[in-house]
Amino acid sequence: MATKHPRLGVSRDPELERALAQTRRLLSEKETRSAAAQVRALALRGAEALMDGNDPATRVRRRLYEKYDVSEPATSDPRTFKAPVGEIDPDDPTPASDALQWVRGE
Repeated sequence: MATKHPRLGVSRDPELERALAQTRRLLSEKETRSAAAQVRALALRGAEALMDGNDPATRVRRRLYEKYDVSEPATSDPRTFKAPVGEIDPDDPTPASDALQWVRGE
């Protein structure tokens, strides 16, 4: 189907084939009308789950991104981190330690 949006190529390796087979029954008919539609549905649901999830590593990454606009430690210069402004957040009193932990991959 024609679209104004750029396309994305995805290799149908054994892991992807297994994921498609395992999730086909869990998605609606519209979401499984083609492999591309199913991959799109899974990507959107996966992104939503990451944003809503409770995985500690994801929470740290999301918090660092929101506070410091940092996406990857390997490509970001730590000197460009935005310092937090205002009062210390009682729910996150150690943002620098969180950043260091993230850079270390912990």
